[in-house]
Amino acid sequence: MSAPGITALVVLDNELLSHGVRSMLKSIPTMGSVWACGKAAEALALLPAQRPDIVLCLGSGPDTPALVRGAVQHGAKALLLLEGPDPDAVDEATLLAAHGFLMQADVTVEKLREALDRVRSGDIPLPPGMARTLMSRQTRRSARRISLTPREGEVLHLLAEGLSNKQIARRLGISEHGIKRHVTNLLAKLNSPNRTLAVALALQEGLIRAAQPA
Repeated sequence: MSAPGITALVVLDNELLSHGVRSMLKSIPTMGSVWACGKAAEALALLPAQRPDIVLCLGSGPDTPALVRGAVQHGAKALLLLEGPDPDAVDEATLLAAHGFLMQADVTVEKLREALDRVRSGDIPLPPGMARTLMSRQTRRSARRISLTPREGEVLHLLAEGLSNKQIARRLGISEHGIKRHVTNLLAKLNSPNRTLAVALALQEGLIRAAQPA
């Protein structure tokens, strides 16, 4: 019988960093099996057989785009370790395909646990500095008029309140699957890789207003 919990494949060629990340992952109660290898080619060969829930690798590197595509193809979510908050260091296709980001210097057991929880719930962990840079970049690109359906507008307002998909589904009286579909449509229309940036851009575009203090 396979081990319960979240399974992860750590793809880091730095042995010290790999050992540290694996040790932290194994200390998280919800973790199951943790595999490791140093090269993207090895990881791509392991993916079909092991089918991990999470692939954790460096954000930059010539093999990262192929590794992230392979992870997504085999049903895994890609969590990238970044050396700095500058998104230009990450290939844009990889940036949009990844499911979460962590700063190497900030990695702790608690940060890893939180990132895994957010990735599994459909949210995207994003360092604050990177969020600001992405928001600025996307705002400059967004010169077109963004048109939302009434339901998408309702979902966007509730995202801005910080509600999860499950909470929004309860509030609006529709299925969680339906909410996921609306969130996916919103991210596409706002050209945003995650809900945090989508809300920030919606504020910039005037699609929603910032909550007023009570």
